[in-house]
Amino acid sequence: MRNTGNKFVLAALLFSMVLVGCKTKVSTVETMPLDKESMDMVMSSPSVVVPRTCLSGNVKLSVNVDGSPFSAKGTMRIKEGNGVQIGVTALGLIELACLEFLPENMRLIYKIGKEYTEVPYSDVTFLEKTGINYSMLESVLLNKLFSPDGRPFLQAMKDMSFGNEGNCITVTTKEINGIIYKFYIDKIKGELVQSEGTHVDGGKVICHYSDFCTVNGATFPHTILLTLEGVGSAASLQFVLDRVDTGNFMFTPRSVSSYKKSKPEQMLKLLEKI
Repeated sequence: MRNTGNKFVLAALLFSMVLVGCKTKVSTVETMPLDKESMDMVMSSPSVVVPRTCLSGNVKLSVNVDGSPFSAKGTMRIKEGNGVQIGVTALGLIELACLEFLPENMRLIYKIGKEYTEVPYSDVTFLEKTGINYSMLESVLLNKLFSPDGRPFLQAMKDMSFGNEGNCITVTTKEINGIIYKFYIDKIKGELVQSEGTHVDGGKVICHYSDFCTVNGATFPHTILLTLEGVGSAASLQFVLDRVDTGNFMFTPRSVSSYKKSKPEQMLKLLEKI
């Protein structure tokens, strides 16, 4: 039990660092007209028009870091503008660890050792250089088509490139802070099935969505697969959601008042010894 929790924490921290640090070559994006049928499909996509502000449920995590696979069960809770909480539980009852992505910082809480670490986004130099922030992670996990530069989607569309690849309509942005984003929308169902982020100097993040279900009028994927390549490492994380609920809830960061605050590198050393 302890080993599973430790591995998850290490993998989750690695995932967050790879996510904000990986990069690849930049290409020029040329805008082009989109035919009416394709435009109607993009504009009617649930990823554009259906609000997704809350998501909670049980989750099975399958993690593979540099060829070392393992799995864990837990919970995931997301509230737009508030934060993302991913907790790992033992026997479905005891939470061993929690990774929180909050609008201001990332927090890793290790309950067995009663320690936590906290990293403000502003202190992460490579995060600023890549331009990836909390809003991007939130949008990826909520399966939302979004404008990475912060403009409303309708306004940002005029600077995007549209195309057709197999069964999908593709939407590609221009370079934004060294990143080019590409979204794939299923032509038949109108669902956002894949998001990509490619970055200067090498590396890629791909988020693939599948097994969609409709809950309270909102469409969500049961399975979210993140594949990360770059920074001398490769990782994949698969989230299989169960008992998905889109109802509103109060979001409160985990209390760390009785925990010892450690530096990220100290936390990693502690976990590696156990």
